[in-house]
Amino acid sequence: MNAVANHCRVGSDDRLRIRWPVPLPGGRRVVLRHRASGETRPVPLAGDRCSAAADVGGLAPGTWEPVIEAAGTGVPLLTDDPGFSLDELLAYADAPRDRAVRVARTRGGHVRVRVRDVAPHAEVAAVHPHDGEIEIVGRLAYTGPRPEESARLVAAARQAETAMTGEARLDGTRFHGRLDVEAFAAAEPALWDLWLDVGDVHARLGTWLDDAPGKRGKLSFPRQVAAPEGREMAVRPYYTERDQLAVSCRLLGDDGT
Repeated sequence: MNAVANHCRVGSDDRLRIRWPVPLPGGRRVVLRHRASGETRPVPLAGDRCSAAADVGGLAPGTWEPVIEAAGTGVPLLTDDPGFSLDELLAYADAPRDRAVRVARTRGGHVRVRVRDVAPHAEVAAVHPHDGEIEIVGRLAYTGPRPEESARLVAAARQAETAMTGEARLDGTRFHGRLDVEAFAAAEPALWDLWLDVGDVHARLGTWLDDAPGKRGKLSFPRQVAAPEGREMAVRPYYTERDQLAVSCRLLGDDGT
């Protein structure tokens, strides 16, 4: 009953697919069990018993555990598949969704299917501070392509009712935007949260789809110094504790440098 699956993933169609290198023995079946409620859902086996598949887009939020059952007992499904690739995660986020399903593997090799409610966000792929600008590249997640709508970057001061905008281009779900360093330096010292506005979507900038949480303190960007009114200001993008992208604008010397 401890057959190890060599493929266990959820595709962009919200279908869970599991494969084994050899057939599961007769009398075995696969179910998904919701860890909080105990609810179960079957994952039907193919005729050759080497694969199983089920639609999982309608599952309730929370963690579901795939279990191989036989004769009234069951064991958690094991896999040597990490459950995703970055390209697959990005392709999954390219479709409009309000709920996301993802396969994860525990340290012990057990499979978990995690379901969560999602809202649109601007997934940041690269940040380039240079030549008086902060250039940001990424993609709009969970809305689908929006080819005919104008876009703009919005920086909102965290403790003041102040905002500024920067140009942005959108191509399908991919965006490319710029923020002006001198505009930050001309304002009062502040921390600025960043958003991408596309039509009626107000999407927070951050990096969550790369499966590398905890960027603050691990990933840093160079500062740029500007003095539009004779006051030297250090402007630097950074990641918050929640992996959101923000901008710090401080008097030179007050930013820890």
